[in-house]
Amino acid sequence: MKPFVSLCMIVKNEEKVLGRCLESVKENVDEIVIVDTGSTDSTKEIASNYTDKIYDFKWTDSFADARNFAQSKATGEWILVLDADEYCDSENLKTAIHELKTKDKDIDAYEVKIYNFTGYSGESIVQNVSIRLYRNDETIGYYRAIHEQVSKKEGELKTDVSSLVLYHSGYLVGVIKSKQKNERNSKLIDKEIKTSGNSAFDYFNLGNEYRSVGNVEKALESYINAYKNKPDIRYSWVAFAIVQIINCLCDLHRYLDALHVIGDAELLYPTSPDFKFFRAKVYFDQHRFDDAAVVLEEVIENKDKYQYCITSVDFLEYRPHQMLGLIYKHKNDNDKAVYHFAKALSKNKFCNVSLFNLIEILTNNCSLAEVESFIQNNEFITNENELCKFIKLFISLSQFDLANQYIQKLKNDGLIHHGFAMKLQLVQGNYSMMDEFFKTDTINNLNLLINKGCLDFYDLVLYSLTTNDSDRIASLLISLINDEEKKQLLNFLFNSQKPSKIIKNDLLELVERTLQVKNIKWFTVLAQKIDAFPAIYQPVGHLLYQYNFKNEAVQIYSKIKNTYYEEQTFVNLIEYHSSNGNFLVAKDLITESIEIGYTDFRIFEYALKLDGYFAKTDGWNINEIVNNAFSHYPGSQSLGLLYNLVQQQSQGNKGNSNQLTVGFFLETTFHYYVYESIINELLNKGVNCHLVINDYFQEQSETSYMYDDLMSFIQSLDRNDIEAFAVSMVKESQFKYDCMVSCYYSVHLNEIANKHVRVMYGLAKDNWNFSWWNVFYDKILCYGNYDYRKLNIDDNSVIIGNPKFDKWFRKEFDIERTKEKLLIDENKKTILYAPTYGHLSSIDDWIDDVKALNDDYNIIIKMHHGTAYRESETYRREMIMSSFKNITSDPSDLLSLFAISDFVITDNSGIIFDAILAEKNILLLNTNYNTSHKDMGNEIKIRETIINLDKGYDLRRYLENESIFKRQKDKLSSIVSNMYHFRDGNSGSRAADEIIRLLNQEQSATEENKFLYSLRRRVFGI
Repeated sequence: MKPFVSLCMIVKNEEKVLGRCLESVKENVDEIVIVDTGSTDSTKEIASNYTDKIYDFKWTDSFADARNFAQSKATGEWILVLDADEYCDSENLKTAIHELKTKDKDIDAYEVKIYNFTGYSGESIVQNVSIRLYRNDETIGYYRAIHEQVSKKEGELKTDVSSLVLYHSGYLVGVIKSKQKNERNSKLIDKEIKTSGNSAFDYFNLGNEYRSVGNVEKALESYINAYKNKPDIRYSWVAFAIVQIINCLCDLHRYLDALHVIGDAELLYPTSPDFKFFRAKVYFDQHRFDDAAVVLEEVIENKDKYQYCITSVDFLEYRPHQMLGLIYKHKNDNDKAVYHFAKALSKNKFCNVSLFNLIEILTNNCSLAEVESFIQNNEFITNENELCKFIKLFISLSQFDLANQYIQKLKNDGLIHHGFAMKLQLVQGNYSMMDEFFKTDTINNLNLLINKGCLDFYDLVLYSLTTNDSDRIASLLISLINDEEKKQLLNFLFNSQKPSKIIKNDLLELVERTLQVKNIKWFTVLAQKIDAFPAIYQPVGHLLYQYNFKNEAVQIYSKIKNTYYEEQTFVNLIEYHSSNGNFLVAKDLITESIEIGYTDFRIFEYALKLDGYFAKTDGWNINEIVNNAFSHYPGSQSLGLLYNLVQQQSQGNKGNSNQLTVGFFLETTFHYYVYESIINELLNKGVNCHLVINDYFQEQSETSYMYDDLMSFIQSLDRNDIEAFAVSMVKESQFKYDCMVSCYYSVHLNEIANKHVRVMYGLAKDNWNFSWWNVFYDKILCYGNYDYRKLNIDDNSVIIGNPKFDKWFRKEFDIERTKEKLLIDENKKTILYAPTYGHLSSIDDWIDDVKALNDDYNIIIKMHHGTAYRESETYRREMIMSSFKNITSDPSDLLSLFAISDFVITDNSGIIFDAILAEKNILLLNTNYNTSHKDMGNEIKIRETIINLDKGYDLRRYLENESIFKRQKDKLSSIVSNMYHFRDGNSGSRAADEIIRLLNQEQSATEENKFLYSLRRRVFGI
């Protein structure tokens, strides 16, 4: 009978793991084919216990060649592919094979899930999927020299997902080093790149190799190239590439860039816990511990929602619990820290981070008996290696009684017992056992103790520095050590030879070792040596501060000029002085660090916590500091909550709760100019005004450029009568404005104001502009009858005119300043070309026609803010930049540009309505993607009144015909009266009066608009 499943393997020197692999499959596969590529150990002998189909294959530097050779020797209907360092669960394999017999007959191959154990002992898991089951068909096989892929020679390879799960131990640190996989893989990838011509998958694999050898910049470049050239977002490696881009950005401390990528990834993979964890990790690395805790706890509480694990199941529970343990330990909340460390250990018993921190907390807060009972009950020690691990842990924690207790559990007459006993005496300042060992024992036994972890290089150095026989021991060490940097360290310490290489890390390791075991004698000797290296004063100070020798750390810092302080130095000194009540010293340090340009989260955090102590001192501006903080840490909940406390305290100090505060919601610079006239009038009437910026735009690559432009604009805004705040800060501080003014509804407006007012910012696209979300607003300020009739619900709307045009009617715009930025020939007429963005833009169809007018007209391009800043508009932006000289996206120029221009050419852009109000000569360019009549509603009637040109029409002929523009203006005159009721320059004043009237109505408890509010409750649930 023909075999159903044939196992095919290629092996070389796999004697340590091959038996485990074959044992896991032998009961369920019908045939085993082993191809050996040159083993020199007992690999083939082990294989012969399971099969007689063992073949030799001369290595060709191609995994695909070897795998295809193995397949050629198989006779089964299906091929199962395993590597020797992989294995599976027998019952799981049995189920998967049964599925093969019952599933769709058209399927060619199946993907399986692989759990890769990583780290030193498998303490972390990374998962991936790979095709490992496929039909034994001569048209199906492998290609690529490395990271080989299954393909079909003719037609599409039809795939499905199998329930089979494989376990892989080949990425453990020891295995990688022993097999020298990095060197092998780099060679094969170079070969593959030359063959395939740098495909996206090649870039991805190249990135993996660069990252594995520590070349992070090159790795990031490769991953970005892989993502840019991806054939399809659905390829499994694409999500991995995004993960690796994030990892590289974090390694490079480019945290804001990492958050941008994470924000986009969360939209692509909303049910993945991976990117939630990466967000928390960025926050953790930025010392935003409260922000990180919020993200992690949300994942744990909603784990059913996050079941799509891309790279590791660890990100669902194990790693969140581990990080929460670290966060709560940092916050000195030991109960929560113990809970989360214990939960992490329940998910992964190999988690040394959780184990060590948990034991540290317990040894500091429990009796020795309670600690020992905890270790026994959880069965943490099952062999001698684990026992040795705990002995080293207890010594590092200065828990010498516990260390001695566990040393006694070792064989009393063994060398290991003697080694740890010697180490324990050494760190406590008793050198008798060490002295005796060096007098009577052998170098071989010393090496054995080092290999077993009883002693290490740094123990021997510290012993040599303080023993009476220092010269002899030091000479012995120098003769035994081969590492050049460590040899230079020894020569510096014992022979006063100045090192030619940096030995900073080794010196700091020695310092930390002395502080861990609180051996002051060792530290004193080292400190005398360190005086020769002023460059490491600050790192030594940091270690002293970390191990609670804070006064000594401050003494070290005092040797350094403030101008050379590192961020960590400022943080430590601010914490030190504030905890000792020296608040003005702390204030000066905060101010100085910010002036230098340091942006450590903890500096801003201390500024907010301490604001009450020096809010009235000279040179202190908490709002300026807060704005700085939120520009670097947008969306920080903890900063928001702290700022809320500052605001409440400030309001309490003022004793004035009657002054109104109105916020103006901005997503682009353009919005400021919509509001400017209203803000000025409100300020004149005694109302506080704040700009409220949507900083969530920063987290999405498509809008981050617009956010950056807006922040640049806000920072350069020359006025000191208004303040600007991030919406995330407002939301998290739970501060509520009396009124929030916005141009349109956004979810970020929810719950940040008692009343909401909409200001119209254009009249384009009826179906959107006059949509359902308008019921969110308590008051809508309309231009004229046109929008009033569409929006008014039981008198919630009012006509005030167009505040943005107040300066136009007052003629308060600076034409000359605008002309200075442009190249204008006064002898030519001027065209303002203002296309919209996206697929409705006329740029694609008409740019050459407009460019052809350059010789006879001044052409000014008014770029839509979407074209100017959205990533998806890059190619249109480049087309414009390469074709024209006079280009602007500055919204402050609009009125001046209208004044300068003789003609306005546009398309589906809303600027048409501004041009109508400015009474300009207008041409509309039609495109293949013109907005449909259905989308535009009554707007189409207005557009039909204006000259519309289809592609192919001669622009020049229309521009030269003055009579058609005169007829157009005559037709538009009645439309203008309907759309814009007031044209007197006082629209901002009317708007301000309406906002104040609305708020005064609320305070006098007038009857609410019941119909409007019932609609709002139905639509928004509020």
